[in-house]
Amino acid sequence: MEPDDPRQQTLQMNRKIWVWDTAENLREMYWGNGMTLKDIATKVGVSITTVHRRMKDRKVPTRGPGPWTRRSTFRTNTDGNEEASGSHRSVDIHQLVMVAEHGTKAVYNRDVHHQTKIAFDNRPTNLELLSHSEHTTLHNRLETHPENQSTLFKFAANGENKPDYLESANT
Repeated sequence: MEPDDPRQQTLQMNRKIWVWDTAENLREMYWGNGMTLKDIATKVGVSITTVHRRMKDRKVPTRGPGPWTRRSTFRTNTDGNEEASGSHRSVDIHQLVMVAEHGTKAVYNRDVHHQTKIAFDNRPTNLELLSHSEHTTLHNRLETHPENQSTLFKFAANGENKPDYLESANT
């Protein structure tokens, strides 16, 4: 067996069996050699989660999350809603807008509905608070009666209620 064979959880070094997951060996690789959890996992052929769990079980301290997990990110999720996320949680922007407009007590246990069905149009005038039941009923009605969808769109032909960022650059 080769010393760097990643398929083995024990490695031969100087003709001795080397068990990688002792507290001493984990501490040496992580702190002494400056290896990351991924480096250790690759070297010994296990998952990063396994290495992290063994370090935790053996009370070997870690350096903590890298800087990329400390800053928040902004993205459009699969539903088309804009969302901001930190290291542990994410929240839809339309929910933040309603909290800013009405406070947390008013938004608590309520759904935020886009009146125009345009998920990225997060203007306060386009958002309304509904109970979960009201919100579900509204969307079910629109799905079963598509002719009602036209009443949902507030954009008139003359551009009334049209957000500035949707207007053409020539106007």
